[in-house]
Amino acid sequence: MKHPPQEPDVIPGRTVTGVGIGVVLATAVGVLIAMGIGRCRSRQLGHEWVPVPGPPITGDVNAIETRPFSVEAQGLEEHQREDHRLHGYGWIDRAHQIVHVPIDVAIDLYLSTQQGAGT
Repeated sequence: MKHPPQEPDVIPGRTVTGVGIGVVLATAVGVLIAMGIGRCRSRQLGHEWVPVPGPPITGDVNAIETRPFSVEAQGLEEHQREDHRLHGYGWIDRAHQIVHVPIDVAIDLYLSTQQGAGT
């Protein structure tokens, strides 16, 4: 299969180079202007800007956690209670004889009542 000839460059290389140089120069001028504004502002305030030291960084900040997630997982007991409730039997209201059953049993009961109703 023969490929068609390559199209000529739409943008000449000199134009691309000129734009690149222009971007670098514009960035340099912007940095110089920002530095000048900063110096003028520090003269107005009467002192040089000095960063405020933050709290010291302790050695345990970069320490790697090596304990398994199950040891430090939050809410494991609550998850076990909810899992037991979803898969177990119990009373919700004894006076009105309302019980909770495992979710699989509830689905089977619902489907059997729907089939019995003829829907």
